[in-house]
Amino acid sequence: MMVNIDPHWSDPTSSWWAKAHRAGMHVESLRRQVDAFRSANPYSLTPEPTDETDRLAYRLRFDQHVPVAVSTTVGDILSNLRAALESVAFEVAKRGHGGTLTREQEEASTFPIKATPDKFDAFFTGRRAALYDDRARRAFRQVQPFAHDEIVIQSGVPLDSSYEDRARWRPLYRLDRLWNIDKHRRLAIVAWWPDLIYWSSDGPSNRKMLPGDGTVADGSILFYIHGHDEGMGDKVSHEFNLVVRDDPSFNDGSGATTDVVKLMTSWHRHIVNTVFPHVFTIMSQP
Repeated sequence: MMVNIDPHWSDPTSSWWAKAHRAGMHVESLRRQVDAFRSANPYSLTPEPTDETDRLAYRLRFDQHVPVAVSTTVGDILSNLRAALESVAFEVAKRGHGGTLTREQEEASTFPIKATPDKFDAFFTGRRAALYDDRARRAFRQVQPFAHDEIVIQSGVPLDSSYEDRARWRPLYRLDRLWNIDKHRRLAIVAWWPDLIYWSSDGPSNRKMLPGDGTVADGSILFYIHGHDEGMGDKVSHEFNLVVRDDPSFNDGSGATTDVVKLMTSWHRHIVNTVFPHVFTIMSQP
């Protein structure tokens, strides 16, 4: 069945689109800030001799701290994206009650983001038991962190990890966790993390990279290089990302280490291009 989205959901003056648009503006501001910070060469990676023959230690130095404005802009993006979802949830509740809510119903309206089906079902109890009808619950369920995994399980295919473990890789779950940190506790921690390290050689390389001291901080030995390539010197090319260390999928660098600009851009697109269309399509059904 083909369903056209109700024009009401596409109104650019609505609170959800206004908030999503504002989030996009903050993403562009973040991009400019990070580009300017990178151009100032805020860190260095310098080779130093060691006690072992033909082995160099590459020491990391941070000459400038990440500007606090980067973290506050990340917070602005998170806040506006979460507010856009809250506005959608409020409107969904209104449309299910003839366009008018009591004060208690207004206070109970919120956009659920749950890691498991059981937690999602439990959300619709108490004051929310009658707030959202079946169509609204279907709309919300389609965009939950567990939605795809639930379909996989229902088709008879077992998952290799729990709903909770898989949720930490889902955009809405990660957004919600970071938003709560920014709203209730502190600014998100944004820090440099190595993304790509490489060197050139004239033919097969004689150099071998060895682990450093296991930290990524000012003064860390990031890695060692053993051996040398004739005539190539000790230069090593490197690319670093600015990562959000509070991201549930970061996991101290053993998980996602996506650059913060790319991360915020992808979350903005996910809400605008995936979450909104799914919810609006279901809510436009007769």
